[in-house]
Amino acid sequence: MINKKFSKAALLGVALFGLGFATVTANSDSANAKSYAKVKSNKAYTTNYTERNYLPSGSAALYSKAGTLKGARKVASTTTLKSLAQQSDKGQSYFRAYRIAKTNRGSYYLKVVSFDKTYRGWIYAGKSNPSGKTSVGGMKKVSTFNQGNLTTDISNATYYFGSSSTTYKQPDWTEYKIGRNMASLSGDYTKDPLRVTGVGTKTNGRDNNATYYFVEDSAHPTVNGWIKASDLKAGSSTGASSSSSVNIGANQVLVNYIDSSTGNSVTTKLLTNSNASTQTAANFLGTNLSGQAYSNIPSGYSAPSTSSQYGTQNNNALAAASYGNQVNYYVVATSTDNLFSTAPNYTAFANNKNYSGLPGDPVSKNAFTSPSGVQFSTLVSNLAKSTYTSGNNGQRDTFTSTDIWNAVSNANMGEIYYLTYCDPMSNFFDGSKQAVLTASSTGTPSVSGLFGTSSSSSTSDTSSQLSDILSAAGVDPLGSALSGLGSLIGSGLDGIANSLFGGRICYRVVKLTTSQAQIKTVNGDSVKMGTQVTIPYTANASKVVTESAIKGANNDLRSLYNQNSTESSPTANATEQGYAFNDKSFQSSTSALSGLLTDGTSTSGSSTSTSSTSTSTSSLSSLLSALSGSN
Repeated sequence: MINKKFSKAALLGVALFGLGFATVTANSDSANAKSYAKVKSNKAYTTNYTERNYLPSGSAALYSKAGTLKGARKVASTTTLKSLAQQSDKGQSYFRAYRIAKTNRGSYYLKVVSFDKTYRGWIYAGKSNPSGKTSVGGMKKVSTFNQGNLTTDISNATYYFGSSSTTYKQPDWTEYKIGRNMASLSGDYTKDPLRVTGVGTKTNGRDNNATYYFVEDSAHPTVNGWIKASDLKAGSSTGASSSSSVNIGANQVLVNYIDSSTGNSVTTKLLTNSNASTQTAANFLGTNLSGQAYSNIPSGYSAPSTSSQYGTQNNNALAAASYGNQVNYYVVATSTDNLFSTAPNYTAFANNKNYSGLPGDPVSKNAFTSPSGVQFSTLVSNLAKSTYTSGNNGQRDTFTSTDIWNAVSNANMGEIYYLTYCDPMSNFFDGSKQAVLTASSTGTPSVSGLFGTSSSSSTSDTSSQLSDILSAAGVDPLGSALSGLGSLIGSGLDGIANSLFGGRICYRVVKLTTSQAQIKTVNGDSVKMGTQVTIPYTANASKVVTESAIKGANNDLRSLYNQNSTESSPTANATEQGYAFNDKSFQSSTSALSGLLTDGTSTSGSSTSTSSTSTSTSSLSSLLSALSGSN
């Protein structure tokens, strides 16, 4: 009996003990669970990849998951990360962030990976969203490559690959998983002429922070990419030239005619000047469109447009020519087997009116466009090679509006953004109402990195651009009229214009759009080969912007347009387009500048003469009078 009672008591004790143990264990687990954080959100970090490069600061370790989560395992200690940050010439020193997580405790974590993929994990990023911030917990945002502005002499020069033709989509070790352009490894491109369209410098310590150029190879566009500037040669290729064995006399120049579309030599002509003792080689050869070099273009080819890249290169090469040497002269293969072999006509529907030509004339001024980032002439060149409008060696001679639209769209000409000057005289006292200038008086805007010249342009370049504006105003730019502005020259076109117009020189971004329906309305639906096609654009202008705004947008004209667009408000947009495409300025811009230098000036026909003794004071007097009389 006693044993039975004891047994029951023992069993009850054991049961109670077990229950108590279980309760304690459960409470212990509950307490431990509360000691770990939980993920509240986990999203992709989608900011532009150039804004997501970091170096570790060494203040936080790297974990397999957010460090306060259960099961988080340390991937790299603070000591390891700090040592990596000090090895700035190593690829793994830099990290790309690609996800952002937030815990229920309000802490943010970044998921990062080293450029060489050695380290990957989560690192503490502070108590606020790290997006857009420079310093975030255990990481510090860094720049690995900074793009700069091209100088005119670089953008106008011809280059060739030197010891290596390997290009990069982004300079090596400056971006995660973006490196060599593999297409550049598949052939010999040493004879291809190259054009430099971008420049930048490494800031990650590699290659002693070397300068890189972005090169474009018209013969093999797949090779386009970044390459170290020191790996390029200016003026001559590394490959053997067909003209290398030619003996060039003291009164001779060897002209090497190069097909601009392939980069291959078409033929060479040894030109002899019997008057070499009195005439320079440059004067003998002439220019892109006149002189001996032009006269001897081989059959089946023609000279490129003077406003094009190759026309500019020809003029530069011929101007630097000397006897006993050779020059390269680019030519364009003549073809009639594409509908757009005949250059198209352009119209613009702006401010509810139709105009011939485009605002600011990006065609003749050869402006760079956005988002394509190329010259307008390049877009047109691509259009002329479109398979949609090809005659297929004479087998096809009629095209529909669909064919034309496909060609235009494929050439990235369906939607275009470019920059135009405003007319400061259209409303001097209210800069926000300034009108877009037409082609007759724009000149080439001197905006860094966008139009091939920088705001620190040379005096000769500045004078040339200013001359374009003064010529359009009916003023003799080569006469003494320019001498009165001598103290202003050298500050760049914008500096001159700002001095003249009291700081009122401004710009607008113009957006052009077209569609198949518009093309069909203008051209019909059965267009014969050889017909000049009209591309009808609808033009909209942004609000007035300054040069600082353009630079602040890194020349991304589409974004700049969107930031300053009034399209979302029909009433406001109608008013803005009325300002932008003011009839008086837009149809006849020359009148807006005609009063600049009138005192002491007499005009007879197309010639203008100016009194040199009165120009300096009277021209400025006229300017002030014109400004005070503006409305």
